[in-house]
Amino acid sequence: MAGGMLTLDRLGLQGTIWLTLVVSVLWGIWWIPIRWLNDLGLEGVWASLAMGALALPVLAVLALRDRVGAVTKPQALVGALLMGLAAMLYSAALGFTDVVRAVVIFYLAPAWSTAIECLVLGRRWNLRSVLALSLSFLGIATIFRFDISMAGVTWGDVAALAAGLAWAIGAALVFLRPGGRPAPLAFFAALGLVLGALGTLALAGSAAGSTPGPATWSAAPLAVAVGVIYLAPVLVLTIWAAQRLPPATMSFLLTAEIVAGVVTSAALLSEAFGLPELVGALLIIAGATIEALKPPVRRDAGAEPG
Repeated sequence: MAGGMLTLDRLGLQGTIWLTLVVSVLWGIWWIPIRWLNDLGLEGVWASLAMGALALPVLAVLALRDRVGAVTKPQALVGALLMGLAAMLYSAALGFTDVVRAVVIFYLAPAWSTAIECLVLGRRWNLRSVLALSLSFLGIATIFRFDISMAGVTWGDVAALAAGLAWAIGAALVFLRPGGRPAPLAFFAALGLVLGALGTLALAGSAAGSTPGPATWSAAPLAVAVGVIYLAPVLVLTIWAAQRLPPATMSFLLTAEIVAGVVTSAALLSEAFGLPELVGALLIIAGATIEALKPPVRRDAGAEPG
């Protein structure tokens, strides 16, 4: 993996963008193994905990291999922890609410990223920024059928919203202070996922998912496969891209996850998907697409980030 990262560092801007789109599709179909784990007894946050815990040892080995690049800046470590927390909340949301709602609500992340770039990274507010934010929030209002009362909001909706905010802040910190190779940061992301899951279970108890029983051991092979073969490399590649692309650009590219999530869930599930969900998703994608009008800033891939 370390040698692979060195090869990836030679990718140009277009290569980075295409790789990020592939990662986005992988995030978009992540709901499939999550729902499988839910059906096997690992409900809600327990599925996140299992996947993150099993990915940790793999990422720890990769981080140790990158000994020279393992020294990272504190801001980057905090950013990675927040991105891991976001992944945990997103995973839980996929188990607690409709896939389409979870995916689309999470993708307020480009709106949060735009606000962060303007407030923290020195980007000027302009008409494009206001339009992007307006379209994103209009999309969420449309999905909720303009009824934003707490009665219509589920725990899964709240988790998806919090996940998007945590992701935006984490990606901004990783971009602002990249601080080393991706593998050590991916390890901290997995650690953030595990710690977030444990904290959520401690605070929410059974509301975060029923405690697994003995029969849940049947989920172990799938949990190992998803954690080691799926989650670990996707986290590394996501961190690698976040070090090189500004938060709003990164979030825009990851909106391909909306398409992957909507298409696969519509084909495989019987969840309701009507005009409000379609219009809301298109509005949020439109808000994120506006960010593509701004040429993305990219760090020098040939140099060690930091």
